[in-house]
Amino acid sequence: MKVILYVVVILLANTIGAISGMGGGVIIKPALQIFNWDSVLTINFYSSVAVFTMAVSSTWKQIKAKNAINKTCVVGLSLGSILGGIAGDISFGWFYSRVGDDISVAAQMLLVIVSLIVSLILSSGRLQSRHLTGMPMMIGAGFGLGWLATVLGIGGGPINIACFLFLFGFGIRQATIYSIVTIFFSQAAKIAQALFSGSVLMIDPFLVVAIMVAALFGGWLGAVISNHITERWILMLYNLVIVFVLLLDTANLISYLVK
Repeated sequence: MKVILYVVVILLANTIGAISGMGGGVIIKPALQIFNWDSVLTINFYSSVAVFTMAVSSTWKQIKAKNAINKTCVVGLSLGSILGGIAGDISFGWFYSRVGDDISVAAQMLLVIVSLIVSLILSSGRLQSRHLTGMPMMIGAGFGLGWLATVLGIGGGPINIACFLFLFGFGIRQATIYSIVTIFFSQAAKIAQALFSGSVLMIDPFLVVAIMVAALFGGWLGAVISNHITERWILMLYNLVIVFVLLLDTANLISYLVK
């Protein structure tokens, strides 16, 4: 039952995540926390595996579709997100070792809620885009987003999209592509750091394989759908998912605090 539910959640989340550029982690993490079957560290790891696998599948599909990708943006975001992903995993590991599972879960939920509210504000179009350029800016953005994605355990998708829209003036379709690239490298760094440090011990190898299969198919399906819908629909889906997850995370936090 656990494997089936995890696979269904990840398949649906990664399909939506690949379409909207969010990566799926923003849905996977709060959804898996509802079942309360694993610790926050283990859920973070499963979420990272799913999101990373989705990013591989989705990025490959976007490249095959010959969508325009700026190499300077990719290199800067990639380098920054790798460093940020490693720093984020070290930061959260340190915090978790000091305060334990309960406070870590509550803190993550609260930070996710704040990041989602910020994402809605930045992506609303009411603030003037900055149109920043240059490698240092890309590396800095990649580092910040990679760090945040890893600390929050959600892949960083919503805040990625919002920052790309606000800081660099990207269109929503372009922002989704670069968001997936950032997610790919930050989560790869996080998974490598977690495995080498031994911070994740209670993982089920069979479940990891099932998660990867579901994530691959979800990423492929989402990329196919994304290439056949307009930017208006992508932005609409992005906003709907943020509102849904914001409500879900708020309910999870309230339930967690009063239990």
